[in-house]
Amino acid sequence: MPASSHSHGHLILPFGSFYGREDVRRSDPGLELSLLRVDPHRIVERHSHDEAHVVLVLDGLYVSTADGAPPVSSGAQLIFNPAGTTHRDRFEARNRVVDGRFMTISLASDIMHEAATFSTLPQRAVVLDSVDAMATGLRLSRACTQTGGDAPITRHALALELLSQIAVRELEHHRSAPAWLRLVREQLDDSLSGASSIAEIARVAGVHPVHLSRVFRQHMGVNPADYLRKRRLEQSRTLLRFSARSLSDIALTCGFSHQSHFSNAFRAAYGVTPSTFRALHRA
Repeated sequence: MPASSHSHGHLILPFGSFYGREDVRRSDPGLELSLLRVDPHRIVERHSHDEAHVVLVLDGLYVSTADGAPPVSSGAQLIFNPAGTTHRDRFEARNRVVDGRFMTISLASDIMHEAATFSTLPQRAVVLDSVDAMATGLRLSRACTQTGGDAPITRHALALELLSQIAVRELEHHRSAPAWLRLVREQLDDSLSGASSIAEIARVAGVHPVHLSRVFRQHMGVNPADYLRKRRLEQSRTLLRFSARSLSDIALTCGFSHQSHFSNAFRAAYGVTPSTFRALHRA
């Protein structure tokens, strides 16, 4: 596993880094694909991932906190984890031995931005129960073993196809949502630097705050306050990586009352302070 930072209780794994023993690794523009086996001698700690990635479980008993995951999966399973995911997804013992095989698809920011031009991807970890998505994932696992001249193009095309299938799954998930939920999401996204209350947003949406919170969690997997906090932290990560703005300026831009509030929230979510995160990503 490549070098990682470790602070305040959990690891932050850099791009393309996972628990496990690599059998195959392919580095393509915007992509990092690996076929891995479980390392039975390494305990999986609670950890975060810098970038979005997909996990395809090929064999073994797998435990995941992603939306839609069973308590323990015993068959093939496909999971999308957005950037910043913090979890302890892992393999469990089978006949007293922890074993399993899996593929990881690390998705760099540029390919995610490419996908964002034509789709909306989940903001939370989700199990992908689509037959088409699973088929594409399995095709990618086979393409991971190929080394011919067209192999990188094939893997890139399959990765984009998989992202489009993930977006279709997200669209279908939200089609059953009430029309006012989109308005609520837009209101929350527009409130990153402000302090709109749930009561105010509920009034604009024309629903009771309790009903809003219940339906929002049902469709989004988190309550409105946690969604807003996550979006603010995601915005702060982008500003830390791609701007030279001061920490106090970023704190105010992202809706935090002061820099120490921002630093504490960032450290609780990602395990490092904002200044350390910036240094790690500019080294």
